[in-house]
Amino acid sequence: MAANMVLRIKLGPFVSFEIEGENCEEICQSLKGFEQLNERIDAMCSDLAERVYPDGMTTQQTGQEEST
Repeated sequence: MAANMVLRIKLGPFVSFEIEGENCEEICQSLKGFEQLNERIDAMCSDLAERVYPDGMTTQQTGQEEST
């Protein structure tokens, strides 16, 4: 009898993904590319942050965010 497995990972309020498989081996195979996916997402978010804050985050901006 095959069992259906679902792995849900929530990375943030708007980012999550779900992997389904019939067994642990299928789940492991699905996760093999996760490191590459993680690197690509990091590069995309870093690029976005550089576009939004071309001069970087200043101490004053960081202090304002912490107080809200």
